[in-house]
Amino acid sequence: MSKIFLLGMSPLPFENDRKVYGTGIRTWQFINPLIDAGNSVCVCNFAIPSAYPRDFESKYLDNFKHGQYRFPYYILSAKDFQNIEIIKKIYDSFNPDCIVGCTFYPSYIASRLAQDTEDKLPFWADLFGHVMAEAQARAAIDEDDSCLFHYWNSEYNIIIGADVFSCVSSRQEYALIGELGAVGRLNRFTSGYNFSCTIPCGMPEEKYKHKKKTIRGKNGIKDDDFVVLWTGGYNTWTDIDTLFSGLEMAMEKDSSIKFVSTGGEIPEQDIKTYPRFLEKIRGSKFRKNFVMNGWIKGEDVPNYYLEADIGINIDKDIYEVRLGSKNRILDWFRAGLCVLSSNVCELTQIIEDNNIGYTFKPGDADGLKEKLLYLASHKKKVKETGKKGKKFAISNFNFKLTTKELQKWTSNPEHSPDHGKKKQIFFSKEEALRNLEKITRKQKEMIKERDKRIIELEAIIKKGFAYKLYAYFKKIKGKIRG
Repeated sequence: MSKIFLLGMSPLPFENDRKVYGTGIRTWQFINPLIDAGNSVCVCNFAIPSAYPRDFESKYLDNFKHGQYRFPYYILSAKDFQNIEIIKKIYDSFNPDCIVGCTFYPSYIASRLAQDTEDKLPFWADLFGHVMAEAQARAAIDEDDSCLFHYWNSEYNIIIGADVFSCVSSRQEYALIGELGAVGRLNRFTSGYNFSCTIPCGMPEEKYKHKKKTIRGKNGIKDDDFVVLWTGGYNTWTDIDTLFSGLEMAMEKDSSIKFVSTGGEIPEQDIKTYPRFLEKIRGSKFRKNFVMNGWIKGEDVPNYYLEADIGINIDKDIYEVRLGSKNRILDWFRAGLCVLSSNVCELTQIIEDNNIGYTFKPGDADGLKEKLLYLASHKKKVKETGKKGKKFAISNFNFKLTTKELQKWTSNPEHSPDHGKKKQIFFSKEEALRNLEKITRKQKEMIKERDKRIIELEAIIKKGFAYKLYAYFKKIKGKIRG
């Protein structure tokens, strides 16, 4: 068995926080089967700022316990997670056999760790979605392309250094292969080497339990109403225009259709989409049919799954979605909740191909309306489809099956064939990018040091006699002028 140093994202899905993101679920998807396989896993996670208090301080849990699981678990604040020296101390004390980065940002930090350590251990990088497509979506929302270099610089540092990668879809794998070619990783040493594998979104086998009523009999929702549930963040990919139009047209025909939402804006990614959706609802004559709960405790969310009729996912037809996947759909499958989604990503195509849910064309508000009206009048069929989806997901998207390639690699971690070899393609440009990142980090450190010195000097001067004398004469001069 191996000793694995894993960098990921917190909160993990079982932690009772108001915000549980897909990146935290992904991290547990990696940890769970690795420990089950008998490996020793040291988890060092980035505490997503919006999921923790503003004054959150890093937690060092040397013997964290969750059910049958025991592992060292370090939840680091943004400041500490960016500090490679802090992470290196944890890394050195654990003495691992390999490094695993889970999701994009932890993989970037892991790439810096892999470069800075003397032992240069084998490094697995999980690219949970195609980051440059995400950058494009964010640039479109912000109407500003300045974020593109930041995303590419981070992606570049990951893909030039990792030995093997995981993607969330086979579509994303091909996008990654293109990037690897662009940075010189598709070379004479790696011909025939398989750089990547697909680890789709996964779901644990534990069953959800209904603990209390959260929808029926509340906010004017009756037991026989048709509840359309949204859970999670409203990100850059969310097509709120089609969602709102389709719902409003369906409610016009059938007033029993009610939209219930848990979740909201994502401060780290998108703070515009959700408020715009709320504004649309406030102006609607059916605003009473919309129940917007915002972010709620993670432990309460399954109650919503088990009371709703369908879970709805709606995406823009953009590269970020086409290459990605949807954790929330797996949550609904796990609860036996019927899925209704625009068909854009690989997972929704699987749903359509296997008749385990319902789909409609992206951007088609009329198509969404028709599907909602059909499903609201065929509740028995909706229930049956939900059960079918759950059975399919348990067989095909469980944690153990989805991570089999990761488990295989960590049992005998190895470097890629081009490890330590010089990459010739655009070498001077590659070197420039590496140097630029070092310069940027150094400049940030220098700016912090400069600001600190200025504050210290100001304090010294203000206490000095000369400064007091100067202030006194300045005050007298002001009075004379006055």
